[in-house]
Amino acid sequence: MTEILFIILGTVIGGGIAWLFASSRLQGRVKGAEAIVEERGKQIQQRETEISLLRKELDDEKKSRVEALTRLEESQKNLEEQKMLLETMKKEMSDTFNALSKAALESSNESFLTLASERLGKIVEETKGKLGEHQTAMDGMIKPLSDTLKRYEDQIKVMEDSRHKAYGSLEEQLRTLASTHETLQKETSNLVSALRKPQVRGRWGEMQLRRVAELSGMSVHCDFTEQVSVGTETGRLRPDMIIHLPAEREIVVDAKVSLDAYLDAIAASTEEERKLAMKRHAQQIRAHLNSLSSKSYWDQFPKAPDYVVLFIPGESFLVLPSNLMKN
Repeated sequence: MTEILFIILGTVIGGGIAWLFASSRLQGRVKGAEAIVEERGKQIQQRETEISLLRKELDDEKKSRVEALTRLEESQKNLEEQKMLLETMKKEMSDTFNALSKAALESSNESFLTLASERLGKIVEETKGKLGEHQTAMDGMIKPLSDTLKRYEDQIKVMEDSRHKAYGSLEEQLRTLASTHETLQKETSNLVSALRKPQVRGRWGEMQLRRVAELSGMSVHCDFTEQVSVGTETGRLRPDMIIHLPAEREIVVDAKVSLDAYLDAIAASTEEERKLAMKRHAQQIRAHLNSLSSKSYWDQFPKAPDYVVLFIPGESFLVLPSNLMKN
């Protein structure tokens, strides 16, 4: 029991640092791309809100324009009625003139024609003046509406162009994010494939162990020694690291651990398969602990205490198996 406690303590301290360091590097680029996408989404939402407000104002202006056009049509209708009235008056005057001319042809033909022409001229001028006033009033009402509509149409066009550019930028960011995600998947797949090879997995564990030692402030050949080989009656022993302590004391560290079952659990498609793989992983760790105990490193390294530290390069490799071993 004392051996297991020391092994778990050394694993948690060393593996936690290595795991956090590796995790931060893998997730940095994804978080950066997601932040850019979120900012682009906020800009597009703001653009959509502005376009909605402009469209509402444009609808109001269109309603005003329709009302103005309605009034213009009514005025034009009145003008047409006035024209018809003028034609009717002209016809009546012509008829009156003809009747009067016949009655007074002999006595006052010339004065009658002059009077009739003057009266007819006044009526025509008055009618023309009223028509001009109506036309000027209509132009004054329609021109501001036309200018306002044109201004809003230009603004909407600018907003639409801006929105298209924003969508284009967002699509580019999404493509970049998808490419980054695909790259991470490939890197993860390559890492999993590599970790299934005992040589690669062993070398990776040794590198993580050395990294933890260096991050702790220790120096190679001074505070620790790697791959020390000693001969025994049953063969040669070569622990991954010997840590040198004050008072000429030493701690033996082993970094070899099987991860095949753990990788199977990560790739499992069902919860039942994951649990079975995790159970196998716990059994493999237990078997490795028993194997380390049987090697009796302390007999070959008299300065070391009667236990060996098992280094596992990742806290997640140990948490769940520890619970399973307790049960």
